[in-house]
Amino acid sequence: MATTVAAALAAELGLRTGADLRPAIAARPAAEPAEAPTRPAEVPGTMRPPRAILPVTSDISALLPHAGLATVTAITATRRGATSLLWRLLAGPTTAGAWCALVGMPHLYPPAAVAAGVDLGRIALVDPGTLVAEAAGTLAEGVAAVVVPSEGLTPAQTRRLTARARRSGTAIVWWETRLVAGADARLDVARAHWKGLRENAGRRWGAGRLDACELEVSARWRSGGTRRARIWPYGGDAGDVVDLRSRPAAELRRGEPR
Repeated sequence: MATTVAAALAAELGLRTGADLRPAIAARPAAEPAEAPTRPAEVPGTMRPPRAILPVTSDISALLPHAGLATVTAITATRRGATSLLWRLLAGPTTAGAWCALVGMPHLYPPAAVAAGVDLGRIALVDPGTLVAEAAGTLAEGVAAVVVPSEGLTPAQTRRLTARARRSGTAIVWWETRLVAGADARLDVARAHWKGLRENAGRRWGAGRLDACELEVSARWRSGGTRRARIWPYGGDAGDVVDLRSRPAAELRRGEPR
């Protein structure tokens, strides 16, 4: 029944399934022999390449085991800046034409996603009430990536959804408020820095307009690897941030390029 619903949903909305997406690795030459039907056992501390890898932005790729979004990723939702990291993670797949669904997360702010590079035309926001597990399971066979809050599922349901996603090639991003076992990569925001604020005597929070955000992100892989990177979900990298205080007023009036 769930498979039929997923297929109907995909047909109606024009969704691309995980199986439709090509891995983000170079295609093999036509003359190369096909892979043997049996595979050697995995070496401890390594992860077998997934069936499909979704492209991500260059700043995110260094944090992920296969340099792309694949199978099971978790973002620690309780960290400040986690939502900005989530939007940046989805920027690559959506701009590449892949459909992504957010299930049971009705309080997010979609315009922030646009600022982070997300194509909202490829985002499905689904609020199924208490039926988070059922909705996520159905969508796991009709979209390329599904974002699911971990608190909406029991441990048994998370295991079933993970197994289903691995079979279909759909990537799952756990919005992790409750620890989920088996994530291939777990992303944590260590610090969040905003550019544009300035001191303002007499006001507690200062003044100015926020024009860029920098996140210090750490990643822990199931294979045991760790990575760190600086992500700019809004405003580009440090070289792209405009500090208006450092530019002469005459230059600002002329509108000269940097």
